[in-house]
Amino acid sequence: MKEKLLKAIEERKNELYELVGALIKINSESIGTTGNEAEVARFVKNYLEDIGVESELYSPMSIEGFEKHPDYLDGHNLENRFDVTGVLRGKNSQKSVMLMSHSDTVPIGDESLWSFPPLSGEIRDGKIWGRGACDDKYGIAVGLFLMKLIKELGIKLDCDYYFTAYSDEEYGGGNGSLAACLKYKCDDYVNMDCKNFELWVAGVGGGDVLLEFAADSPKGSCGDAVEALYILKKELDLFGKARKEELLGEELYKNTYIPDTSMILLEAKAGDEGNDLDKGHILIEYFTNKTEEEIDLEFEKMCSDANTKLKEIGFKITKREMTTRFFHFVKSDYQNSYVVKTLAKSAKETSGRTLIPSGAVLSDLSLIVKNGSPNAVAFGVGRAFDVYGGAHQRDENISCDNLLEFAKIMGSFLMNY
Repeated sequence: MKEKLLKAIEERKNELYELVGALIKINSESIGTTGNEAEVARFVKNYLEDIGVESELYSPMSIEGFEKHPDYLDGHNLENRFDVTGVLRGKNSQKSVMLMSHSDTVPIGDESLWSFPPLSGEIRDGKIWGRGACDDKYGIAVGLFLMKLIKELGIKLDCDYYFTAYSDEEYGGGNGSLAACLKYKCDDYVNMDCKNFELWVAGVGGGDVLLEFAADSPKGSCGDAVEALYILKKELDLFGKARKEELLGEELYKNTYIPDTSMILLEAKAGDEGNDLDKGHILIEYFTNKTEEEIDLEFEKMCSDANTKLKEIGFKITKREMTTRFFHFVKSDYQNSYVVKTLAKSAKETSGRTLIPSGAVLSDLSLIVKNGSPNAVAFGVGRAFDVYGGAHQRDENISCDNLLEFAKIMGSFLMNY
């Protein structure tokens, strides 16, 4: 039956590509704390109904006690932001696995800078193009496509197969994946929000932090605020160096690029086009293996040291605020993990690919390991943030060949599980 499924994936690959394109055509941009996933959620729900799969569309807020959960992130508007979960019952309902992908995307940005309409879902040059192509609508398409084929071919898996398209991932939301884990308890979870066939078995901690500063008296130029920015940047560089050193000590991270990017400057500003010349701010993203309490103490010391130097030019830090959730550092029990072994076996027998466990950037894997299963992993074929057409970039795209290989690996995984 496995060969029958793999053959169907190959023969009907154009259906998969077109499904990715159809999902891209649906605008599901997250803008800060507000999302726009309702239409894509209903598309997923209708697709599951059309193929006869048991499913539910639900709001994270419908889960009893959700707002009181320690990992609930207040401040993200969850109105009309739905999760959708479908389930194919198998021969053994004592075993269950959930494949997951998020349905929201980052904003399109300046459409004039794109080479084609960003919601076109165009298939061209062996790629599928558009916002969400590699982050993360390809994963939704694979999850749905496999459910359709397994159902139509009359295959009865040895487990219950759950698929969830979850909301509120971008901008450090996490409420959608948290809701799915709380509502549907499975033995294993595979989050298909990953890149380049990497197998993530650890989730780095950290988040985004905004620091605002101001002068003790009005200024006629933002020049002094620029100097204050420079002082803050120097202190943050020391903070980032400490983060790099701690991640280099983690086996799953030391051979990745992540320690070198453990403190990223996202935005720096002094003045505001002739206004507020005595003010500025700096926004960073950082990665850590420390607890929230430990890192908070380091921030307090860093701000104290910075304020000592800022005082010399008449400035001080006026605000420190997390603009995302704090992501907890997590590691799955990957060395004894059935899901890791099964994914590795499936990749090797399907395409000869060797999967090497490594650590993830900030992602919802942190929440899924903590609230779903300690064996949860992330695996996928998304693309890096720093390449042309990668995640969050204009001209976002995904390779059809990589997508097809990934679908076959995941099909084999479900048959082997």
